[in-house]
Amino acid sequence: MLTYKMTAADLEDERLIAELDALGVHFLWRLAPVDQVDDMDPARLLASLAASREARVRLAIIPLLLHRPDFAVYVSEALDCTPVDARLTLMCYYTAARYLQWRYRPELTLLDGANALLPDLFSDELGLEDVTDPDAGLADLAQRHATLSGEVINWLGTYQHAAERWLARLERERAWMA
Repeated sequence: MLTYKMTAADLEDERLIAELDALGVHFLWRLAPVDQVDDMDPARLLASLAASREARVRLAIIPLLLHRPDFAVYVSEALDCTPVDARLTLMCYYTAARYLQWRYRPELTLLDGANALLPDLFSDELGLEDVTDPDAGLADLAQRHATLSGEVINWLGTYQHAAERWLARLERERAWMA
């Protein structure tokens, strides 16, 4: 039997996942139990998610913001304490959450309650055009994310995956409650 020894970074990710669970964002499975949740400051939580070495943990920014758009007020503060190499992740995932919230507004309202709309914080900084369609905005963002990061990744699929998994989770939770 193979055993896996968790590193300090792994334990930090597990703590972040526990923080998300405490906020009602049941998006990721924990690999290890966490004894205590610290009720982490929202800005620090956003910055820590963006700086995670695990893509799955970074991606949790999107469902967090879809569930808690009130965290938008902490994003500027989070950027101030986000490592330089993770700032683009936070800006792009925030912007993706904004477009996804717009795209899935009826479903999110039905499944997660009415939430305030995420304001546009980064279109100018990311060099995005003003769009009237969230799908066009997501496509533009994905292309810009690839250009700025230099990573040839299906960013559009990544953003959509996060939203679809979050909506599926909300649908399952609603069914469990029925």
